[in-house]
Amino acid sequence: MKLVVAALLAGAFLATPAQAAAAAPADPVAALKSRSGAGKGVRFTEVASYVELAGKSELLTRRGAFQYGKSGFAASDISVKHTEKERVHTFLDDERVITVGKVSYVRNKLLGEGLPKGKTWTRTHRPLPAGLTAFYTQPVNAAEPEALKALIKGAKRSGRTYTGSITFEQLAKASPWARSVLVGEQDDEVIRYTLTVGADRLPRQLRTTYLATAHGFGGNSTSPGDEVSTRTVYEGWGHRQTIKAPPASQVYTGKE
Repeated sequence: MKLVVAALLAGAFLATPAQAAAAAPADPVAALKSRSGAGKGVRFTEVASYVELAGKSELLTRRGAFQYGKSGFAASDISVKHTEKERVHTFLDDERVITVGKVSYVRNKLLGEGLPKGKTWTRTHRPLPAGLTAFYTQPVNAAEPEALKALIKGAKRSGRTYTGSITFEQLAKASPWARSVLVGEQDDEVIRYTLTVGADRLPRQLRTTYLATAHGFGGNSTSPGDEVSTRTVYEGWGHRQTIKAPPASQVYTGKE
């Protein structure tokens, strides 16, 4: 009998998926803030593609994690793999970048050439959380409260999907992440986006599209109307995340 009573009591306090969804904050920004306390994190995967009249070709893939601090991101660890190098500058290569606070450490073939023996990482002079390939990657970070707020504010909602557009200038003004990855002055070129959230109102998928000439692309290989389309998937919201700088013995600071 005691076991039966215990089981009933336990069942009374277990939330069903529907109850858990109902208990989640209705506002995606509030939901994100509730899961982004210091020491918590989120993982992501991303595919950026080039879209032209002849079809769509994959440019690069990224995967990594963000660790939250008391305010914003405390650290990030991102790996990049290029799949279509003809569309990007030839000096760019696959890379991994770890950022802790305002210090970034980059490991790639370009920076690795000529490093002292035993050094495999280069400490950058300013934060480069998205690495040297920043302007070929997703400019919008839905894991950042400021960016998410801007997306929700300018979107039309249908169920768990938000669609809208935002200019590069508006994005840079709202988002610290965007300011750290966008290059040069930003203008009124438009980013179209579709954001999908889960039952818990946390971002699950973000698709963005913008003109190739608007953000880092140019030259003879770019035609009017060509676009860059990026799909980012978020998972593991609220898990414990610890990102550390590479061992000091492996880092080149420029002072050696």
